[in-house]
Amino acid sequence: MARLERIIERLDLKEFQLKSLLEVTKAINNTEDRDALLKLYERIIREDLGITRLMLFEHTDKWERIIAFGNDLDSVVMDIDKAFGSYKEIQTIGSESTGSLGAFDVAVPVFHRGKPLAFLLIGDIDEEEQRMSPTVKHLNFIQTLTNLIVVALENRRMALQELAQVRSKRELELAAEMQSMLVPDDLPHTDLIDAAGWYQPHSEVGGDYYDLISLGDDRYVACVADVSGKGIAAALLMSNFQAHLSASVTHSTDLEQLVHDLNTKVHRNARGERFITLFIGVIDLRARRMRFVNAGHNDPLLHHANGITPLRDGSIALGMMPKLPFLRSGEVDLPVNSTLLCYTDGLVEQEDRHGNSFETAPLTKILTDLSSSTAKAMNDAVITAFEAHRDGLAYLDDIALLTCRFA
Repeated sequence: MARLERIIERLDLKEFQLKSLLEVTKAINNTEDRDALLKLYERIIREDLGITRLMLFEHTDKWERIIAFGNDLDSVVMDIDKAFGSYKEIQTIGSESTGSLGAFDVAVPVFHRGKPLAFLLIGDIDEEEQRMSPTVKHLNFIQTLTNLIVVALENRRMALQELAQVRSKRELELAAEMQSMLVPDDLPHTDLIDAAGWYQPHSEVGGDYYDLISLGDDRYVACVADVSGKGIAAALLMSNFQAHLSASVTHSTDLEQLVHDLNTKVHRNARGERFITLFIGVIDLRARRMRFVNAGHNDPLLHHANGITPLRDGSIALGMMPKLPFLRSGEVDLPVNSTLLCYTDGLVEQEDRHGNSFETAPLTKILTDLSSSTAKAMNDAVITAFEAHRDGLAYLDDIALLTCRFA
């Protein structure tokens, strides 16, 4: 009779274990959230199995306690890296163990593909208790259940991480597509002006910008800008700036007031955390003059028969202060066969394998040597010299280049 009772008890235990594993498996397959899975695990361990003292630690970037119940566990501080290193398989914790680890009876390390995932500590063995401890009775099942839950949590974490990476990649692709639509591909080639541009982002998207906006009557606005920083945040700020600039230049006749308005817009949008350097010039081809403002930007180079003139008049970068402390516009002639070359700092600050920056010397040489060439030929020469200098090294920053030749 006693033997039959033991057989029935074992069958009941196996049935309970199978039902519990089935319940957990269904919860995993039904994509129950993390908290729901942990609550289910704790219910089975604590209520169904009668375990009274337990701590479960999970390892992602660092060890983190995710379940703890039992007396006086809130104050327990555990060096899991040290403790985990002492246990490579399920085993009892020796009575000689000191500190917080000594408060437990069994350690269950959990590995997955050779990687430590979790560390389970159980403590409810009472040597004076006559009945078998739930820990001893259910230890193999607890190990199986813990492995099932922890691996499911890790797989879910990895899946969410992969999904986030896919989303991030798609967001970058969409941002790059949008930005490519904002880069002008129809710069003018007329009897009075020949223009060419080049844009190279540091990564998928960037914060540099150039444009040549027609105002009609042989008047244009040339602009090159650079947002501090890189990536999506810089690209979004620049896109907003570009939209505001494009909408404003066709209505504003006061260049200095336009720059003040742009500064206010950038400071408001960036909250003082980023700034934009800008060169903007209003070109009048009939008068052969250009009025310009250089707001903290690299000096554009104007090549003419008498040499090269850097264009420096302007202000500090936009967005650094709520109001620009000073602003002085400049004005220059645009003689026949003169060339305006505008660029961002990513071009001249690119280093070679010896740590030397590209600087402006190659630009002045190309402007002089190719003074009778097209704007595209000049840009191509700049790009060739730049790429030879870079020699396959990573781009240090976004790059924008705008060249305008005046016939």
